[in-house]
Formats: sequence, structure tokens, C-alpha cells
Amino acid sequence: MYLITNAIKNLVRNKGRNILLAAVTLAIIIGAVVTLTIHNAASRVIDEIRLDIGSRVTIEQDIMGMFRSGMGVEELAENTIHIPIHDWVRFADSAYLSNTIFNAEVFNLESESLLPVQATPPGTNILQDVPFRILGSSELDETLSDIIVHGRMFEGINEVVIDDELAHINNIELGDTIELNALLSTWGELAGRELADKPFELTVVGIYSADLYERPLFRFSDIFTSFETIASAGWESNLGLNMTAEYFLRNPDYLELFENEVRAKGLPDTYIVSINQPAYDRVAGPMLSMKSAVMTFSIVILILGSLVLALISFLVIRERKYEVGVLRAMGMERGKVAFGILTEAVVITTLCLVVGLGLGNAVAQPIANGLLGNRVAAAEARSEELQQDRVAAVVVFGGQMQSEHSIGYRPESEITVAISANVIIQIIIITLALAALSGIIGVVIITQYEPLKILRERS
Repeated sequence: MYLITNAIKNLVRNKGRNILLAAVTLAIIIGAVVTLTIHNAASRVIDEIRLDIGSRVTIEQDIMGMFRSGMGVEELAENTIHIPIHDWVRFADSAYLSNTIFNAEVFNLESESLLPVQATPPGTNILQDVPFRILGSSELDETLSDIIVHGRMFEGINEVVIDDELAHINNIELGDTIELNALLSTWGELAGRELADKPFELTVVGIYSADLYERPLFRFSDIFTSFETIASAGWESNLGLNMTAEYFLRNPDYLELFENEVRAKGLPDTYIVSINQPAYDRVAGPMLSMKSAVMTFSIVILILGSLVLALISFLVIRERKYEVGVLRAMGMERGKVAFGILTEAVVITTLCLVVGLGLGNAVAQPIANGLLGNRVAAAEARSEELQQDRVAAVVVFGGQMQSEHSIGYRPESEITVAISANVIIQIIIITLALAALSGIIGVVIITQYEPLKILRERS
């Protein structure tokens, strides 16, 4: 007990040098708390993004890849393979999947009974007819539900929701039937096949606001319905139909296994099975960059801080050689002297641990916001530059569309930083290592001298 009491008194007697040791130790602990807390929080967000985007698998014909390989239009038509709708559904029967969303798009439509909406395309002063498009999905769109101003969302087969402009110019009311014809013969001619046009007879059950609808790059009079409505029309293939499916993996690591399975079920080699890597890079890019930066900074802090702490500990112990010499001359054993030095180091680092955890937790969130905000701004600036240099790549061939998959995705700009039990354990380990480093240096230096030699070298 005397040794512990004396060690605490020594902290007060030598407060100048101990304040210096405490300042260096506190700086290391605060830096470690901030970097480890931000690193762990970023890791959690990245894992969530990976589970979200990394679990979504798309299967699509690699039209861009075939174009880049030098194929012309005729050669592309010969190599374009169209998968029937029932095969898309068959691919969804997999133990590797948790869910599947089917989307189908029918365009190149005409109607003898409907007048088209007219609009002025950007950059022109000429009114043009807005083409019709039928969009079907197996999942209800909550965004669409929010902008329906009359009626309800579609539920049964052949029920649709149209925009109020189309309804107004054609005097369409809820319950009315509209007729559209999908011109499959046009796509058949391109593919060298004879295809009959496909008629649709649809019942209007809802009307949405065209002003509230967020339109895509190319404007259409979008008619929304269920995937079952489009599928029930009967399709020998998806020629003339932009058919997509999002397959949700139970685990992102199942991607290769799922691809092997659908290849075995007959998926052609011209189709690619992939996650939306461009979207993942765009969303998680700033977070990954910040995670890497704070980890590098953490390593630098620990290495440089430990070196500085070791140097200061060495100089401080050299100044206390005479004090140790007197204690040893009075008969105190080396082990007890070493215990007193280690006790001082432990007390200093423990106090710094308590203060450092509080201060580090307080400043971690603002620092994380600043680091992430700068990286998000830089990422968006680069994205704008790319958009100015090129138009978003959209290829339509044979009724199928392939586009730049990062369009519509924005970098993750929010992070919640809070100290966790895991971080506290890591900081305690670091603190013990710092205390051991500071104390062991003193013990090694002091115990190599004999008491009389220390007293003779007092000057």
C-alpha cells in the first residue's frame, strides 16, 4: 500500500514532467477513440450498403459489350437471344434467393382510340406526340401511390393507372377501358422473325398527377400496371419487351453459386449476371475512402505517439536516477522500485483513458461529418464532370435496354458515430499497452544501475 501511495504522491511532486507524459498519452487515446469509432461506424454502413446493393443481382443481355466487341447491327441481331418470361420466373426458383422483383416495359405502342399527349422536348419549340409506355412490376410502387389523385392503385389483371393529362384530353374516367397495340412486328423484322402485334385492353382504376411524377430522361405517357398483366398477354420471347428482374441473394457471397445455377438452367452466354457494381461504388465510395483514411491516420498516430511517449519516458526516468538511487541505497528492492514506476504509469494512463473516452466520443461525430462531407462533395463533383463529358449510356436493341446502372444513385452522406463496447475494449488494450511501454522503459533503465553508481553520477 505504501508503494501505491508513494507513487501517487510522486505524480504530484513531479507534476511538470507527468503533465507532459499525460498530454502525449491523452492525445494518443483521443486520436485512437476518434479513428476507431469512425472506422467501426463506417464499416457498419458499408456492410448495410453491401447487403442492400450487393445482394441485388440483375441478369441482362450484354448489349454494350457486344457493341464494344465490334458487332454491327446485323451481327448483333443474329447474336441477340431473347429469353421467354417463364425462364425469368424459373431462375427465381433458387435456394440462394430471398426475394425477386420482376419488371417489364412495353413501348412502341399505338392506339386508334387514344389521343397522345403533346409536349415540347428540351431544346426545341416544336410540339411532339409523347409516346405511350406500359410499365409493369411485381412490387407495388409506394411513390406512385403517393401521387394518385383519383381512384386507387391497380390490383387485378388488366387494371392500370394513367396520368391526368392523358385522362383529360381523352375524357377518360375511372372504370373506362383503353386499348393499346404493341407493335411487335417492328421488332420481328429487325430480328428476322414474323411476330404478330399484341393487343392490350386495360381498365383504368386510378389517375396520377403528371406534375408530381418524376419523369425519366426520355418522356413517355407512362401507364402503370402489374407484372402479371403484361405476362398474361402471352409472350413467346421477350422480343419487343424490356424485361428485367432483380434477384435478391440471401448472402452477397452467393453470387457465383447463383450464376452457375442459372447457367445450368439455360442462361445464354450473351447474358451477364452481376450485382450493380457501379451503383455500389458510387454509394459506398466516399465511405470506403473515409474508412481507409481514418485507419491510416490511426496507425500513424499509434506509431508516432508511441515513439514520442517512449522518448519522453526515457528522458523523465533519467532525471529520476538519483531518486531511485536513494531508494535502493535505503534497501528497497528492485522489484518494488519497478512496481512504483509502473503504478505511476498506470495511474496516468487510467486518468487519460477516462478523459480521452469522453473527449474522443464528443468530437468523433463532427469530425466524421466533416470527413464524409468533403468526400461526398468531391464524388458528386466528379460525377457532374463525367455527365458533362458524356451522355448517360443507354442502348436499346430488339426491345431490350441496357443503361448506366449508377444513374439515380447518390453517395451515402450520413453516418451516425457512437462509441461502442468493442471500441472501449480496443481502447483499454491500447491504454494498457501505452502504460506498459512507459513503465517498462523506466524499469529497464533504472534496474540496470547499481545504487552507489547512481549516487556517484548525481552530477
